[in-house]
Order: sequence, then C-alpha cells, then structure tokens
Amino acid sequence: MGIVILNYNDALSTLKILKQIRNYSVIDHIVIVDNLSPDGSFQQLKSMAGDKVDVIQSDKNGGYSYGNNYGAFYLIDKYMVDILVIANPDVEFSEAFLIRIVQDMINWNAQAASGYMDMPADPSFARNRKINSYWQELLLCTVLLKQFVHVHNDYVLPNHGIIQVEWIPGSLFAIDAAVYKRIHGLDDRVFLYYEEQILGKKFLELGYRMIIDTDISYLHNHSVSIDKSIKRYGKTAQLFKSRYYFYANYERINFMQRFLMKVLIYYGLAARKILYNFFS
Repeated sequence: MGIVILNYNDALSTLKILKQIRNYSVIDHIVIVDNLSPDGSFQQLKSMAGDKVDVIQSDKNGGYSYGNNYGAFYLIDKYMVDILVIANPDVEFSEAFLIRIVQDMINWNAQAASGYMDMPADPSFARNRKINSYWQELLLCTVLLKQFVHVHNDYVLPNHGIIQVEWIPGSLFAIDAAVYKRIHGLDDRVFLYYEEQILGKKFLELGYRMIIDTDISYLHNHSVSIDKSIKRYGKTAQLFKSRYYFYANYERINFMQRFLMKVLIYYGLAARKILYNFFS
C-alpha cells in the first residue's frame, strides 16, 4: 500500500499527518508531493524523507488532481504498489481504518473505498450517494432559489453499514492502483473541485464499484489547506468553473443546457461577490 499526501503552503498539517501515520505497518510507502509551494514548505518537508517516506516536488502547481497524479504514478512506477491511498494533509485516521477499507474492497469486489467523513467545522454536511443531476447543480448556482426548492437526496449517514455510492470523498480514499492507472488517474485539467464526481463518472462508465463503510469514520478539518491559499470568492469562482467543466465534458450537456448553466454561473458569481463584500 502506498499513500500520497499533497502539500501546498501547509507544511504544518502535512508534518502532523506524517508523524501520525509513518509507523503504520500496513503502509509500505508514503510520498509527500509539494505542489510547488512558494512558502518554503518543500525545504521543511525534505527533512522527513527516509525509510519509507519520499518527499518530492511537482514541476508546477497544477492543482489537486495534477499533484495527486504526480505522486500516485510515482508510487506505481517506482514501487509497484497494489493499493493507492489519496489523503489530504488535513485528515486524521487510524491504521485500523485503512485495514478495514481495504478488506471492504476485497469483500465487496470494489475498486475504491472510504469511510464516513466526520467534519467538525460543518457537522450538518451530508453527502448524497449519487452525483447531482444537472438541474440540482443549476439550483446550487443560485443564491435564494436553492433555499426554497426541495430536492430529494439519498444521503450517506453514519452507522448504516457498507453502501455503494457514485462518488467518494476526495479527502481520503483507497483505490486499486491498476484501476487508477487504467483510467489515467484524476483529470488534471481541473485545478480544484469536482475531482470526486469526475472519478465517480469514470467508474460508472467502466462498471467499477465505489463503496463507503459508514460504520467507520475519519476526521476531516475541511478546507484548512485551501483556506490558506484561496480567498472565499476565489474558491467559489473555481468551484463554478469546475462545475461547468464536469457537466460539459462528462455529463455531455447540450448547447442550451450549457448556455443556461453559464447564465446562472455569471449571475451566481455576481450575487455572491456583492454579498461577500457586504459581509466582509
């Protein structure tokens, strides 16, 4: 098993998770990928290299997908790992968690797995088992309408056993390395956001299975790393850009659907910019 930890301007969180997991016997190799941080993170992290820990630096800051691909293919090519784990630096998990999700993959004939994501910063967060429809995503572009239109979702809830899902949390998941290579990894044309949906769509089209074991959980200090490098409006703009990319390229929406989504994205960004400035 090999683990990729992607760092960008957050050496403190990366060092914290490394110290937690480096002695897990189930892990054969850990690669820390510094995504060309301008704050000197790479120099701090290099001192942790050795034994089963490699510290490398990507050739550019291409975002979440690019950086994780850089580390994943490094592990596959150099160490021929059979299971890849992608882990954000701002998560916490036990060795038993890793053992359990790999065993779940074997028992369920699944090619990717994770556990229930516990987010203290947003305890009301709930993940839909399915990828949102085009119309659901249009609602999310709005500011007020989404508050009044009820959409039925089949949420992933804790303590409901193992469930099959269309997408898994990108903050921490295990995936069959051969499958990761076969699907060419994550789509590095997306800088940030919608990586989970893109991976899920690839799985659906190829008949692969994703599962979440809701009887085990991990802690995610959501957006700790992101908040250090991208301001609130910038995050929203990137989210909307990735939303359009996913639905245009993977859901293959038609010309009129693209036009409508663009209109609502422009409206949503303009409205949010006003609101963010007003409440800042």
